[in-house]
Amino acid sequence: MEDGGMARSKRSTADLGAHICFEDEAGQGLRQPKGHTWVPRGQCPVVRVRGRNQGWANIAGVACYHAGHRSRFFFTLHISYGRRS
Repeated sequence: MEDGGMARSKRSTADLGAHICFEDEAGQGLRQPKGHTWVPRGQCPVVRVRGRNQGWANIAGVACYHAGHRSRFFFTLHISYGRRS
């Protein structure tokens, strides 16, 4: 029984000369982690935060693969320290 021609028309990325790429991005705040808090049982903890925004870091990257060639990795890093007065 035939697949209806699906298997005959499929070609691999190597046959097409195509690249396979994977992209991802992430962000992280630069504020230092705070300690812990406690409250009596049954009460809601309230954590006060003081100070200004400490900034953030963002990174984006792409990994590319091509049959018969070396893999490639590209990335960019952006660091922002918040508003300057």
